[in-house]
Amino acid sequence: MMKLSEIAKKFDGQLINFTEDIEIKSLKGLENASEGDLTFVASDKYFQKATDSNASAFLVPEEIKELNKPQIIVKNPDVVFYKLIEIIYPTEEPEPVISEKSSIGKNVKIGKNVYIGDFAVIEDNTQIGDNVKIYPSVYVGRDSSIGDNSILYANCSIYPKTEIGKNVIIHSGAVIGADGFGYYFHEGKHNKIKHIGKVVLEDNVEIGANATVDRSMLDVTRIGNGTKIDNLVHVAHNCQVGEHSIFAGQVGIAGSTKIGNYVILAGQVGVADHIEIGDQVTVTAKSGVTGNLAPGKMYGNTMPAVEWKKWKKILVYIMKLPELAKKLK
Repeated sequence: MMKLSEIAKKFDGQLINFTEDIEIKSLKGLENASEGDLTFVASDKYFQKATDSNASAFLVPEEIKELNKPQIIVKNPDVVFYKLIEIIYPTEEPEPVISEKSSIGKNVKIGKNVYIGDFAVIEDNTQIGDNVKIYPSVYVGRDSSIGDNSILYANCSIYPKTEIGKNVIIHSGAVIGADGFGYYFHEGKHNKIKHIGKVVLEDNVEIGANATVDRSMLDVTRIGNGTKIDNLVHVAHNCQVGEHSIFAGQVGIAGSTKIGNYVILAGQVGVADHIEIGDQVTVTAKSGVTGNLAPGKMYGNTMPAVEWKKWKKILVYIMKLPELAKKLK
């Protein structure tokens, strides 16, 4: 818990409507906040909701004159609120200890203040940096490396030769470095292509639960610095992903695709193989990307949901388009 005045001072905020220094018990959203709670108002479109809120105090971008409650004026109320979450609700971290129930291979180098949980398996020639946390039942294959301050949550699998940078977070069930989906057709059957490359996750990358990043066939599948990958995302072999990009849930990226910096792929976007997406591109949900995308633009190609009976009528006209096109000729 923190005093209201402490919060204002810490974030250089201007405290108004301040009559007594109340203690903030918790952080809540506008609609669910009650007495003792602090909430935030991101912009003026939420000002009316703020006046109806039961919160005791508010982080605001400017004074809400209709709101006769304590307000802390800051430049970015949402950013301050997110930082407060980290302060008021600190993560309970395990003590640095290597469990006797873990399995540590030969020639494994382990840094300072490392936690390795029960039944974790660390294979030969792996290097683990300082302050790393490896939760129970994690598998780390041979010849891998994990940078300082990285966290591997329970039951994720790191295949051999994977390079993980500093401050990387890998959530439960993620698989990093599995074979790419590569086959050659010969003598009437699909034959597996052996993949001997690796995956590199640069610093500050986050990989969501049950996401997968496949190893390259010969070289490197790379995820750039600061890129964040949501749950259930698939990045195929040989892909090169730039820095500070965001991939939402169920995105699928086929092999040998190059993706630039600050790219946003919304939920269920599918990207074909061997194409390039430029810097600062946004692709809207459920879109299929089949060709190169120029930088700095927003792309999308799906029809939003419509009422079912209306859609059936539209579909009738769509089916008649080839016939109508012939008549127009």
